[in-house]
Amino acid sequence: MSDKEEIWPVIVRYLDGIVDDSDSKKLEEWLAENSENRRVLHSVSQIWKASEERLQNALIEELNLEEDWERISDHISQSDVKEKNARVLKFKRLRKRQQFFSNLMKVAALVLVAVASGYLTLQYAPGQQQKVHQSVFNEIQTSAAERARVELGDGSRVTLNAASKLIMPETFSQSSREVELHGQAFFDIESDKNRPFRIQTRSGLIEVVGTSFDVRSYSDEDVIEVVVREGTVEVSQESDPSQKLIVNEGYKGSILVAENKLNLVWTEDLDSYFAWMDGRLVFKKDPLHKVFRHIERIYDIEIIYTGSDETLLEKEFSADLKTRSVKEVMDVIKMAMDIEFEVDEDRVIIY
Repeated sequence: MSDKEEIWPVIVRYLDGIVDDSDSKKLEEWLAENSENRRVLHSVSQIWKASEERLQNALIEELNLEEDWERISDHISQSDVKEKNARVLKFKRLRKRQQFFSNLMKVAALVLVAVASGYLTLQYAPGQQQKVHQSVFNEIQTSAAERARVELGDGSRVTLNAASKLIMPETFSQSSREVELHGQAFFDIESDKNRPFRIQTRSGLIEVVGTSFDVRSYSDEDVIEVVVREGTVEVSQESDPSQKLIVNEGYKGSILVAENKLNLVWTEDLDSYFAWMDGRLVFKKDPLHKVFRHIERIYDIEIIYTGSDETLLEKEFSADLKTRSVKEVMDVIKMAMDIEFEVDEDRVIIY
């Protein structure tokens, strides 16, 4: 739904509890468009609740309905049937007038929210706003040389690679499922069309309904990669959410952080991108400095390059290695890249 003027009457009916099936469908579509719409509805709801109580109390005091009713009741007992009906009708009109003013003030509040919802939320309902956002978050973090498997509350499963962190709410909301990832993880998401699953990374947003895929987003790498094993994933940049990338099964979607670009390529060997879950080290024409960083994470070591030829670190290296010792891995690199090294406890010195 793109017509902003059309949604406000629907929101009014929703808050007043008189929506029909058509209104519900329009509201769901509008909320599904983006997180900003959900934030606006939340702000409106808080203002509606806060203002409704104040308006009703103020109007009741001003109109003195209880005193009016006592006076009307006294007159009714002393009047004929015609006069009784007239006074009852007057009282009903008074009630309608009170309801009209109450609704009018609430609609006025909604108009103000449409212009500056964030400001009004802080001004009118700071107490409720704080209570709503008192969510409990859990944090799962792996150290170097460590992996972890996590089962989420909705039945989805996540496998965290080394030196990674997953931040998630203790309980997902009724409208969405959102987590935050730092590092690399494989996601196997339970399908729920009414609650899309969103993964926030340092520079991008990944959204799915139900699928399995790998996300790599380390802070020391200038690219965020999403490789889809099954289903479809939507990738967008944090700096420009309007630019989206649809990544289908067998494709790799990338966010080039420094260049602020999106890229999509077909993967020739799909399973190699998930090999890390089986303890395999797979490199595909990766520059040597990237290979060294990955080895540091996997083995919890420090690699120090003491050579004078910095161009060596830009040379590409490819290999598919099963789990083995650091020395065995470095022996393979030594033969392929013509380097010398020595292992000193938790350090590898290359020269």
